Amino acid sequence: MKTKLLLSLFAFFILFPTYDIFAPPSPNEWPKAPYCPGGCPLDYLKQRWAEYYDYKGSEWMETKKQEMLVAIDNDTLDEWRNKDPTMAHNNVFAYYFYKGEIPDHNGKYVDQVYAEQEWERLEQQIASGNLPIGEYTLSLNVIIIGALLIGVGVLVWISRKK
Repeated sequence: MKTKLLLSLFAFFILFPTYDIFAPPSPNEWPKAPYCPGGCPLDYLKQRWAEYYDYKGSEWMETKKQEMLVAIDNDTLDEWRNKDPTMAHNNVFAYYFYKGEIPDHNGKYVDQVYAEQEWERLEQQIASGNLPIGEYTLSLNVIIIGALLIGVGVLVWISRKK
């Protein structure tokens, strides 16, 4: 019984990734707004926010883009984003941010933000004694011990050859 339940849960999470399950924590005028408690992959966010333009329509999006650009020039972007309780202004900002047309509040564009996050994650892993290799992480201790064992093996092999 437990095995069936575990297999069902496993299949559910494979078929429906967790970043599609959770709804945004606050009211949002766009029901498909991506929300990932643990963080979404960048490609997923770019693809998902691209759908917002079609949802709202080009005329509305271009009008809001002009309002947003004026707010950026006037240094009132935060006020503009929080002005709409339905989160439409936040969604417009997210669409243009993930499209790569506007920077975040620190003046950094989406690819730069995600590249910096990856570097920070890599530095943290290395500082903790781990070496990320693709999707896997190896402990530096394992690498050192493995290299020593290979070295000893080569020395034993050479001494037997003589």
